Amino acid sequence: MAVSAAARFDRMVPAAPDVVGALRRELRRWARRQGASPPVQANVALAFSEACASVIGVDGSSDPVPGPLVVQAVVAGDELRLRVSHRSRGVPPSADGLGYGFGLALIARVCDRFEVRRRDDRPGTALLMAFSLAPEPEPEPARSSPPRPSRSTTPR
Repeated sequence: MAVSAAARFDRMVPAAPDVVGALRRELRRWARRQGASPPVQANVALAFSEACASVIGVDGSSDPVPGPLVVQAVVAGDELRLRVSHRSRGVPPSADGLGYGFGLALIARVCDRFEVRRRDDRPGTALLMAFSLAPEPEPEPARSSPPRPSRSTTPR
């Protein structure tokens, strides 16, 4: 299946926390143009932010010359696939024992599929996420029936 250029999102930006917000907004607008519903757009944006926090950290890389953050998204059929990668090996837990496990669990919760793997092409981490673009089925209307008469045994 050939993917049009409009159905692709490819960015390579400095791995710094201050670029995440603008890129998140751009990714969300792109997802909207691909037909993502508002809840899916929100999930894409949230998962992207958490993925960035996981691979580059909330304070950025401690590397004096951080490698780029690579963000790729594509629409394939009725699925939006997002890949966030960086040369880091992920963020280690902090000294107080609180790590980024919550963020990864949050990503897994808002995606239809989620995977963390080593990058194939070079050292680093890639987070792969998939979101369904298929419309959710309409819920069946609730049946309304007249209220049942009360059968109270309390004397009136």
